[in-house]
Amino acid sequence: MGVKKAAKRSKVKPFIKVINYNHLMPTRYAFDLETLKNTVTNDTFKEPSQREDAKKVIKKAFEERYQSGRNKWFFSKLRF
Repeated sequence: MGVKKAAKRSKVKPFIKVINYNHLMPTRYAFDLETLKNTVTNDTFKEPSQREDAKKVIKKAFEERYQSGRNKWFFSKLRF
């Protein structure tokens, strides 16, 4: 695979959504959210520009984590 194609396939498209914690299912996997907690707050959802800025920060964090090779399970397809 070429460099350009590999770069295109390694892109991450994040989203921000408010959810009810009662609807979450606990899993054995954990993801370090300390860096992202400061990015997404209740004020983030009030203005579209703040939401876009938060998405960019999250995208950068996820892509760095993917390219570093840590937590490969987080970015791999489920195989049954």
